[in-house]
Amino acid sequence: MYYKIEEFSDKKKYTKFLHRLVFRREADSVSVKSRIEKPVQSSYEGKIIRNITIETIDPFGYKISDRTDNRKWYDRLAERVHIDSKRSTIKNYLLFKEGEHYNAQKLYESERVLRNTQFVNRVNISIVDSISTQDSIDVAVQILDSWSLKPRLRFSGNKIGVGFIEGNLLGLGHEVKVLYTNDFKEKDNQLFGSYTAYNLFGSFINAGIVVEKDLDDNERVNFSANREFFSPLTRWAGGFTFEYFMRKVLMPLQNTTDFPEVQIKVYNQDLWGGYQFPVFVGDKAEISRNIAVLGRFQNYQYKDNPALDQNDFFASYNSFLASATFIERKFAVKKNVFRYNLPEDIPYGKSFGITGGVLNRSSRPIPYAGIAGSFGTFTRSGYFTVKAQYGRLFNEDEVNSNSFRFDGSYFTKLQNWRFAQVRHFFSPTFAVGNERYNSSYKDRMNLSEDTEFPAYSTDFIGTKKLILRYQTQFFINKTWKNFHFSPYSIVAVGWLSQRDQKLFSTKTQSKIGLGILIDNPYLVFNRIQLSFMFYPTVPFDNKSVFEFNDYRNNMMPFNNFGADKPHFVNFEN
Repeated sequence: MYYKIEEFSDKKKYTKFLHRLVFRREADSVSVKSRIEKPVQSSYEGKIIRNITIETIDPFGYKISDRTDNRKWYDRLAERVHIDSKRSTIKNYLLFKEGEHYNAQKLYESERVLRNTQFVNRVNISIVDSISTQDSIDVAVQILDSWSLKPRLRFSGNKIGVGFIEGNLLGLGHEVKVLYTNDFKEKDNQLFGSYTAYNLFGSFINAGIVVEKDLDDNERVNFSANREFFSPLTRWAGGFTFEYFMRKVLMPLQNTTDFPEVQIKVYNQDLWGGYQFPVFVGDKAEISRNIAVLGRFQNYQYKDNPALDQNDFFASYNSFLASATFIERKFAVKKNVFRYNLPEDIPYGKSFGITGGVLNRSSRPIPYAGIAGSFGTFTRSGYFTVKAQYGRLFNEDEVNSNSFRFDGSYFTKLQNWRFAQVRHFFSPTFAVGNERYNSSYKDRMNLSEDTEFPAYSTDFIGTKKLILRYQTQFFINKTWKNFHFSPYSIVAVGWLSQRDQKLFSTKTQSKIGLGILIDNPYLVFNRIQLSFMFYPTVPFDNKSVFEFNDYRNNMMPFNNFGADKPHFVNFEN
């Protein structure tokens, strides 16, 4: 059918132009083949990388190298609508260079890192066997660009949001987000904008700025630059965040449930850094086990404290934390986990770490210590990962001293049903905190995280919470006109209580969602995702809320087994 459409479009210039914008020249799976096999070290052991060739294919299915000077006007216009990824942008993500000895792990890690970017649809890094010599090899890097300019449309109750995301600005791999939201009932507006420069100058530093003014006239400006431990091969990481925000919040008061609304201004400075070094190097020089040592300093300052704050709820503080963690981090390449017929890198391994430091508030230093451990692996029935954390503040009252958190995730192997392949996902979160929210706005346990109940207010707080999530992902066997459909459903329930309340005596919070992924390898916009989320009752006003196109099927929480910044258990800082 697609070849007949192409033949028809060739008859006139404007139909040929429209065809170029909608359809690929060939299926994306033909443009760049994807695989799940990892490179093998023994295949080219000891050989030197002589040349690295980088070939970029645009979303329309055309190779940049095949372009000629006698292109038609519609070809040139289509190329201006989408700017191809620059060769230097791709090269900056490669962890190997010309003149180095072949390292299979570096080739795989480069492919994995590129696969996780927003502007790459498919990537294949391979050895060119036909020109390999006795002592050297050539490496070919093939990239299929993803369509980078994406519109955003969101509905939630009486709110509607429109905007766009440009994920590959000028072919540099940088991202721009703009979202405008209107509450047509309350006549309020929200504006969100951000710019992120990923992998700045090939340093793997992500720098960005965020500016936001929400429906309640709350303001936020955030500037940050961070380099994560993005790979087991990474040696150093660090970064900083400077943030200002002004917002209206509820101030908890003792012996009452009627919390007054006050306005606060906060200046937050966060600096951290760390180094990791390999231990117990595996067979064939593969590095998967590291010890990471990190330090972090944070200064959290309240300005213009409300007059009602007689108990220093909004008191400035600073903290210093240091940690040491042993990490074993590996990846398995699977298909049909969250995305249809595309390789996905699933982390597994184990970690154990200790954290120590001090919290200084109102000129009173409070020592802190914590431990954390995690484990993840594949079994005959699927994949699971668990993570447990415990922290203690010393010289504090018993009710304010201990914090504990447990997170788990599990998904089954692909099950063959009559009409589809199916995976089931389960994920619990259990946390027991303290009443530090009575002494700090930042340290508040709530349910408003993206992986929990994002429609809820951050002022809905407590000291204990439990969340149970279940998701089903279908990959329908049959296609229609080369369209493949992958529907999914999500159900979650949660409980949040205060210290003097039993967890299950509180009201059960819930959400129900449906979504679908639509894939077509012959279309430029070849991957579309739609979702609908319903919250029966939202705290405070007890009204139902729905969200359209705001939830993604890969938002189930999973442990990435990377070295975390030192932090207090359960809280951001």
